Amino acid sequence: ALRPPPTAPPAHTGGARPPRHVAAYDPSVPRTGRWTAEEIAFRDELIGHFLEGNLPLGSGTKLSDFLPGLLKSKQSRLAKKMKNAKLSTKFFRPRLGRIPTASDASRLASLESSFLSSVSDPLERAELSFHMSREWRDHLASRCHALGVEFDGRDWLGSVDDMERRLASETNRHRMMQRRVLMGRALEEDAGPGTRDAGIFVDGGRG
Repeated sequence: ALRPPPTAPPAHTGGARPPRHVAAYDPSVPRTGRWTAEEIAFRDELIGHFLEGNLPLGSGTKLSDFLPGLLKSKQSRLAKKMKNAKLSTKFFRPRLGRIPTASDASRLASLESSFLSSVSDPLERAELSFHMSREWRDHLASRCHALGVEFDGRDWLGSVDDMERRLASETNRHRMMQRRVLMGRALEEDAGPGTRDAGIFVDGGRG
């Protein structure tokens, strides 16, 4: 009896493997993908301080804006993970406006460090760390301005410019490395068995 052809793709049996595309990290694109346990723990701690009014944020800040902004995450990624949290209905109401105790601050810093360490790509990890630092300082500057507290941000702005230049340079270097890897694989496949076509390679045996 005739059998229907298999629906699954055949296993690789040798020869040139299909090219594998490796995407370079792009700092301009919000983060997507699965949540690590470390990111969830850090996120939940932030939410607790947010709802208690113990962060240096402006009054009326939406939780649905604060979390994606700080974590550099797509809002849809956050909404999918917290479907019933109604993030857009939670607004910041300042109480202390800061982390209450040194032990609380140490715990939050430890959770943040664990989250950053869970990011495997070194370039993404460095850029995310800088991004979060910049977000916190921007929130602090806005809070100081609202309270009428003088805030000199010239040194901070200078460090931002320097860091952004360094990140841009590192991103370009990372992309060049990825291109070299992909080109090397493509050349190996082109020169593999069964791909030597007449007129492409010079045959040393011909006069």
